[in-house]
Amino acid sequence: MREDMQFISGILDELEAIVQDASGVPMRRGRAVVDRSDLLATLDELRGSLPRELAEAESIRREYAAIVSSAREEAERIVQEAHRRADDMVYETEVYRRAQRRAGEVIERAERYAEEVARGSEVYRDRVMGQLESWFQDSLVSVAESRQELSGVPVRRQEAHELPEDEEPGGWRASSA
Repeated sequence: MREDMQFISGILDELEAIVQDASGVPMRRGRAVVDRSDLLATLDELRGSLPRELAEAESIRREYAAIVSSAREEAERIVQEAHRRADDMVYETEVYRRAQRRAGEVIERAERYAEEVARGSEVYRDRVMGQLESWFQDSLVSVAESRQELSGVPVRRQEAHELPEDEEPGGWRASSA
């Protein structure tokens, strides 16, 4: 191998001499005219003298790149499969099942509460409407009695049945709030 390197170094020296000895191109600084056949012959000699280990190394490098690429693809596939399995396993765990059960209970309680609130609002609505109806009836009676009085007809008022002090007609209790 050492002899090959010395030979290659000698050829590179020859290439350098060809370029150094080339005649310059007028008004083109840095440019030179070289004998094409000499240069090509020297390059062929250089190519032929390259150790075959370099070609083998290039082949190994390409093979290495293919193996690394394949390994990366396989690693990515393994990671994706592991993620998929982990996701599948989550659904099989007791914690997940308990969370699902707890969520169902919370939803069920919320639905029951919503039904209670709806029933309570219906009762409240009925009470309010009953109270309004009673007030309107009392107002109509009062208007009718007032009209009778204005007509000069004596009005015989009915006494309201006795109610506790804090309760008004229609079932409502007075509140200080």
